[in-house]
Amino acid sequence: MKTPDLYIAGLGVHIPDVFDARRAVELGLYDTEDYEFQGWTGAAVAGDLSAPDMAVYAARQATERAGTHPHDLALHLHACLHRQGPGAWSSQHYILRHLTDLDIPSYLVGQGCNGLIGSIELAACYLQAVPERTAVLVTGADNVGSPHFNRWASLDNGVVADGASAVLLTKQPGFARILSINSGSTAEVEERYRDEEFPPVTDGGPADTEDRPATAPQPLDEAISEAVGRQGELRTELALRTVAEADLDMGDITRVAHIFTGRESYLKGILAPMGLRAEQGLLDFGRQLGHMTVNDQIVGLNHLVETNQVSADDHILIVAHGGGVSITCAVVRIEYLPAWAADRT
Repeated sequence: MKTPDLYIAGLGVHIPDVFDARRAVELGLYDTEDYEFQGWTGAAVAGDLSAPDMAVYAARQATERAGTHPHDLALHLHACLHRQGPGAWSSQHYILRHLTDLDIPSYLVGQGCNGLIGSIELAACYLQAVPERTAVLVTGADNVGSPHFNRWASLDNGVVADGASAVLLTKQPGFARILSINSGSTAEVEERYRDEEFPPVTDGGPADTEDRPATAPQPLDEAISEAVGRQGELRTELALRTVAEADLDMGDITRVAHIFTGRESYLKGILAPMGLRAEQGLLDFGRQLGHMTVNDQIVGLNHLVETNQVSADDHILIVAHGGGVSITCAVVRIEYLPAWAADRT
């Protein structure tokens, strides 16, 4: 989908202190072989700071950088992967309450780790639907620090981190422009995250995809192989379509903002079919922080801008996927470096 007059006016992030992966090994939290093989050096850990509060911090930074008052907002979307607070509590409205007293809609978005980037497409449609709508705020946040969840052992190709990010989207010119965005689903992969028979009511605990029962419709190794293949095909198709809709080709892409998991071979597996190189990504940066669920791509984009690794007229491809079932790709063009990046070296 082409996105005429869709700009990024501000970005905000909240990255907690990073816990050293070597210390996690010493404490018996992180497997020594995984640490030495995967190369992840740390994970951002929020401690007692809640995910919604981190989202508020990131949103305030985004609006301050944009110089846009929250009263200009027409919609708020909040994305997350893990539970945000008490059952039946509306975390997205907590965030909205701390930003503005407007009675605008505020929605919680799932879609796994693709939640925030997928929300940008929803925001674009919302803005285009009514001329009077001028700005949408998209936030994402997670704190996975539950005693029942080991961030160092839940992924087979990385570690899970805490953090938050925010994007202020407007119809008025901003420092970056979203030229196109597309989403899709590989819905058949959902069965990886459940038993063949599942109860009508669950406690919402984390899914254990490594220990799927033998009664599942398909052997686990075969199912994973199929899921990876299907996801890769759709991801590449969406990326190529999105770049073409932006009136570009892959040679025009300067950098890529992607998920913070896997080794270089994993990143190559994502980018090579698109005609891109792993060096265009953010592997080393992501290894310092861990996989920040819904926030990786915006944290990565913010890093590229803050550290002057991109310039005016550069194009960044955003590639996001969540749970093997939800995929979004977007193309962002830098119009100019904002003032909040100009002071950095």
